[in-house]
Amino acid sequence: MSPVIERLHAGCPQAHLTLLVGERARALFANDPRVQRLVCMEEFEGVVGRLRLVRWVWQTAPDLLVDLRQTALPLVWRPWKAWRYLWPVPSHVAHMRTRHLWRLRRQMPHLHPALSRKGGVHVADGEGGQPIWLPQEAVAAVDQLLRRWGVDEHQRLIVIAPGARSHIKRWYPDRFAAVADRLIEDAHVEVVLTGEPDEAPVIQEVLRAMRHRAHNGIGQTTIQQLAALMRRARLVMTNDSAALHLACAVNTPVLALFGPTAARKYGPTGARDQVIQRRLFCAPCEQATCRFNHECMRFISADEVYTAARKLLECGVRNSECGVVQNQ
Repeated sequence: MSPVIERLHAGCPQAHLTLLVGERARALFANDPRVQRLVCMEEFEGVVGRLRLVRWVWQTAPDLLVDLRQTALPLVWRPWKAWRYLWPVPSHVAHMRTRHLWRLRRQMPHLHPALSRKGGVHVADGEGGQPIWLPQEAVAAVDQLLRRWGVDEHQRLIVIAPGARSHIKRWYPDRFAAVADRLIEDAHVEVVLTGEPDEAPVIQEVLRAMRHRAHNGIGQTTIQQLAALMRRARLVMTNDSAALHLACAVNTPVLALFGPTAARKYGPTGARDQVIQRRLFCAPCEQATCRFNHECMRFISADEVYTAARKLLECGVRNSECGVVQNQ
């Protein structure tokens, strides 16, 4: 969603933007100067809630409506324009970020020249602006947190997010620990482990398996502060999770470990990012459970992840050749 907001703001800088989002995303866009009003989707749950949402759209009477979820709202808003919202996304537009931007251009054709000046769907993160707005208070809070941990501004920082909402998308805690230990020993980096609050047990597993000290960021940051922390990092190592997309939004190089989900749909989008994913007959399966023995993640070794991480750490920030998608 953040690239869409960036493009809309670029095309209509004077517009009053109301954002209808889920509770998790609400905190990310709080106090964003590009957004004048935030409305939480959880306020409209159930049948009665959906009817209230329809009435709210009628009462709001927006001049423009961007629908990324393919809901019935365009039918309520202006039925004669609904065909723009129901038009199927072409199969070659695979990545969710690109699909959102494709829908934006389809739904707002009169803004096409303005959106094209920013590159439309072809601009990668890191070009033409930063999709996530970070308040100075969040940056200052991260600086204070790093000082409390004894990390100065000259030390190289790696953020590792070993969790994921689905357990089968997670690489193994002992392997994350092995890679983190080697990076601390050989690359002399500081490591921060982070994730969502319910991923605290996974973080503890990694910390217990490590021989060297790492910093536990669970519960230490808001989502905006976590974004600021990732922007400060030289590398973010993660599974297919919300942390991956947050790191992409602040243009920090990402090393992503993919198993059952498709990197071409959900992977990082930066020129310096790298994906490690096994090419197996069963992967990516896009399933919530594994019929076999989790080979898609089990066959990813700590040695190859360490090698990829070292390569990304040594790459210059302008070296676009550092990003390679591996499907083996």
